[in-house]
Amino acid sequence: MSNLMLHAGAVPQTYDQLKAMNSEHYRPLTATHKPLAHYRVADSIRASLKRFTNYSIVAEEYGVSGKRGTECFGAMSLRKDGDNRHDYEMFYGWRHSNDMRFSLRCGLGDKFFICDNMAFHIESEIAGAKHTENIHSTFSWRLDELNRTLMAKADSLNERNDKYRRTSIPYKISDHLIMESVRERALPKTKATAVDAEFRKPSYKYGTSGTTLLDLKHAFTHISKGTFYGDQIKRSQLMHKVFDSFLKAQ
Repeated sequence: MSNLMLHAGAVPQTYDQLKAMNSEHYRPLTATHKPLAHYRVADSIRASLKRFTNYSIVAEEYGVSGKRGTECFGAMSLRKDGDNRHDYEMFYGWRHSNDMRFSLRCGLGDKFFICDNMAFHIESEIAGAKHTENIHSTFSWRLDELNRTLMAKADSLNERNDKYRRTSIPYKISDHLIMESVRERALPKTKATAVDAEFRKPSYKYGTSGTTLLDLKHAFTHISKGTFYGDQIKRSQLMHKVFDSFLKAQ
């Protein structure tokens, strides 16, 4: 077990601990509210991924948050046959709320082994399966529908990281991208100096030249550790948007 959930601002849980949680975390809030236990959501996602992808789930991590543990964040590490990447792995991330804040959201991200740096590339909300009386009849097939769309974009995650790795940037450009990220709300203004310092003198040896766009991404995700996972998910997607816009303009 890594420190991913601690870095995501959640209380780490094993699957067995999720299953042992009392019913308070999925207590109905209204007469029509039909929440699901976190472990049942994990079971449904695992089954859906096995049905519609050629990826194997090699590890699972979970974390809970909220006063009654009503929100859950899960990360399922995926590996495709023949994939020989040793620096990072793709993970299927999902977050689930039983306090009516949002429907189930699922997405794809990457996690680098050396540092547990986490970044979401894409996230979607499952449509038409809110916690109402039809949850049991609609949840599974709508989840399958979402996963078909998500996993079709899996290769683009690796292609993006490879492109970042090949792109060298001088400090003048890293400064520009940091400030552009602040403007686009991919980075809080209060963390801009910390990201710049991390880029210039990284905390880990990532096996890169130290001056690539991928190194700047590491600086962003390292400094974001410990903030709430909902914020990390949103900001990492905005960060990728800023970086990709820069590459497109080249």
